[in-house]
Amino acid sequence: MELDGAERDELQRALTSAFASVEHLRRVVAATCRRDLEALGVSGGLRERVFALIHMAEAEGWLRELIRGVYQALPRHPRLQRFVQVYLASIQRSIPRVGLERIFGSGRADAEREHWRKRLTSIERQVCRVEPEVGAALGTGFLVSPSVVLTNFHVIENRLLESLRVRFGRKVLQDGTLLHPGTVYRVTRCLARSPYSPADLMHPRPRDATSGELDYAFLEVAGVPGEDLVDGEPRGWLEPPDSRESFTPGSLVLIVQHPAGQPMSVALDEFLGVNPGRTRVAYRACTGPGSSGAPCFTQDLRLAALHHSGGPRVPSASVGHNEGIPIDTIRGSLSGSMLSQLGWG
Repeated sequence: MELDGAERDELQRALTSAFASVEHLRRVVAATCRRDLEALGVSGGLRERVFALIHMAEAEGWLRELIRGVYQALPRHPRLQRFVQVYLASIQRSIPRVGLERIFGSGRADAEREHWRKRLTSIERQVCRVEPEVGAALGTGFLVSPSVVLTNFHVIENRLLESLRVRFGRKVLQDGTLLHPGTVYRVTRCLARSPYSPADLMHPRPRDATSGELDYAFLEVAGVPGEDLVDGEPRGWLEPPDSRESFTPGSLVLIVQHPAGQPMSVALDEFLGVNPGRTRVAYRACTGPGSSGAPCFTQDLRLAALHHSGGPRVPSASVGHNEGIPIDTIRGSLSGSMLSQLGWG
């Protein structure tokens, strides 16, 4: 399932309004997708054919080809243009089809898939860039309460707190086109922090990080971004799961990241395991500068870890994996008053 319900409805409306006739639709699909509507068994009026075409393209795995092809043929149609921009800017488009198939398998009901997609859409709203007042982005962060953002300590290290900002909702296409600059909130103070380990900088690593070397920073921001409305709904925030994550080797990890200068995206790969002290969890994933401080999730989108590899430590390409800090370990290091302030008590 490539689209959620709202996207599917809007695409149908956009295509129906974009084409003057069934013959117009037939010609464009033949020219851009090399497919014949009649041979596909798509029949009926324009609206019925558009509906059937979308569902067939989605089921057979060529929906993106259809959307891009129609847009190339009709780039000036305003409704189609708006749909394509939103569609391409969604982080769901950064997940390869093979990845989605592995997540959903063959036994997941459509309702479960719809819930998963809505959950990912909510997460996208809750992840932000951490930036200086002037200059390039420093890293990624995410809301963990209505007005508190969690990121890595090394992202803000040696920075004046009053110069830091967080930016939610920045939308960029792959070609660099800026659709929306996002909403900016000023950082007011750091509520709690833990440094990274000197061992993070060494390869091979001489020892594991200790429970006092968790590379996190909880940043309070001005305003209440978690309660602000986004597309008619409160932005919300991420909370730690009730149970301790097992990080089973081979299970999937998803990292919702804000690579510097690139659109927000999802890195998807496998957990490799957690160290004995649960201070670091390793996984394979494609991340880069700007991804530090991103939230890591299980296949079912449970918050599992704070990504920190790609910051102070040796680049992952030389050691074969990236890593993060388990959220339950971070939670266990916080004072009672801090837990109460976050609502994690």
